[in-house]
Amino acid sequence: MKLRLCCCLLICHAAWAGELSSRLDAALAESRPARSLALTRIQSLDEGLIAPASLQPAWSRYSLRALRQLEAHERRCEGDLSALPALWRDFERRRCADGRLPDDWLRLHPVHPLGGSSAAHWRQGRPRAAVADWLHVRERDDDLGLLGGLSDDNLDALLAGARWLWQDGALWRLRDGQWRLYPAAAWRERAEAAGVRVSAAGAGACAERQDGLCLNPTPAPAWPWRALLAGLAGLALAAGGWLAWQRRRLERERRFALQMLTHELRTPIAGLAGVVEGLRRDFDRLPDSAQDQFGHLAGGVSRLRQLAEASRHYLSAERLDEGRQAVRLAEWLDAIAERHQAAFCLNEDATVLLPAYWLGLCLDNLLANARRHGRPPWRVQADWDGRNLTLTVCDGGRLRDYRLRRLARRDGGGEGMGLGLAIVRRVLKRLGGRLSLSGPPTRFSLQLPVKRVPRQDSPR
Repeated sequence: MKLRLCCCLLICHAAWAGELSSRLDAALAESRPARSLALTRIQSLDEGLIAPASLQPAWSRYSLRALRQLEAHERRCEGDLSALPALWRDFERRRCADGRLPDDWLRLHPVHPLGGSSAAHWRQGRPRAAVADWLHVRERDDDLGLLGGLSDDNLDALLAGARWLWQDGALWRLRDGQWRLYPAAAWRERAEAAGVRVSAAGAGACAERQDGLCLNPTPAPAWPWRALLAGLAGLALAAGGWLAWQRRRLERERRFALQMLTHELRTPIAGLAGVVEGLRRDFDRLPDSAQDQFGHLAGGVSRLRQLAEASRHYLSAERLDEGRQAVRLAEWLDAIAERHQAAFCLNEDATVLLPAYWLGLCLDNLLANARRHGRPPWRVQADWDGRNLTLTVCDGGRLRDYRLRRLARRDGGGEGMGLGLAIVRRVLKRLGGRLSLSGPPTRFSLQLPVKRVPRQDSPR
């Protein structure tokens, strides 16, 4: 009888909580939005013209020398452009000569290497209306420029398919093919009258979450709460064991995440410390070899920021499927192999959907261990059979023990490879892949399910 009563209370509470978003929708239906924006209008934009990352220089795709040449030429319309691809050399020459671009050029290349839209760089000294359709949302002054006021997180959520956004107390709601903006004065009083309290999703408890919103009921009379607390007290004993297990699992995950961050941040921090020493004097007076170190500094800062953002998702996810992006295997492997002065071979080049950051983290750890504990030659062998991608890190050395479980268990301090392997195994498990070890010579193999990017979605 007690169990039946507890189940009824839980079902009633879930149904009550599920009504919060419906109540909020009803309150918004009675309010008048300050602005409206058609979803089709937003979908007509290239994702690069919405993503906040597009406003930063493309450090990972172009060398520091190329970016410096492009920046100097853009200011003076003269100078060397030899480090740039022919595509952008032609763009600069046409821009400086007051020429014209092919009709579909801005559609095919919407983002500029120096950050921002190609249209914004092209329109310098030209009529603004000529290229207004290809500006980034933060460079616009039309109706799409309304999106430019959103935070980076909200722009990323918009691209991820969110239907609710919270921006400084204002609500954005996608409904009936329209994004509608409701200032706090237009919705808050009606929502609370309907029994819904809305805030930005954070660390606090939420009866219901809608994308970036946290919905809770407004305070109710005392007697329903007393009844609910009485029911919860009856459930406390039965749920005690489960809560203890959850607490232990959460502590273990946090401890592992802290170890991972400490381990991974050593490399960029060490690089930053070396570069800062070389940049004490005036940057323009440094020789070219010292100026090139700035690229390492920029790359390290970018990696630190990316690691901090990715680790936030790592702590909250059971699987790491969210960060997959279209990657061309040959270019991606070439960048990793060059970082570690290793060679790579690939059976078939293709553009696939990869969790590039996390898989790159795994390869970085394995290649760093190979250089530290193995012998040359160091190689990465890649094999993609259309369904699974297998990456094998090889070196010419041999280990004392080829039992992976024992090696990964050494997660303490010292010079061993245990912590790096523990990170690789944990990350691969969450990605749905696996790690294996064979030898001698030593071969660590990562296998992960991978899909090819559909032809229409492949990068141009």
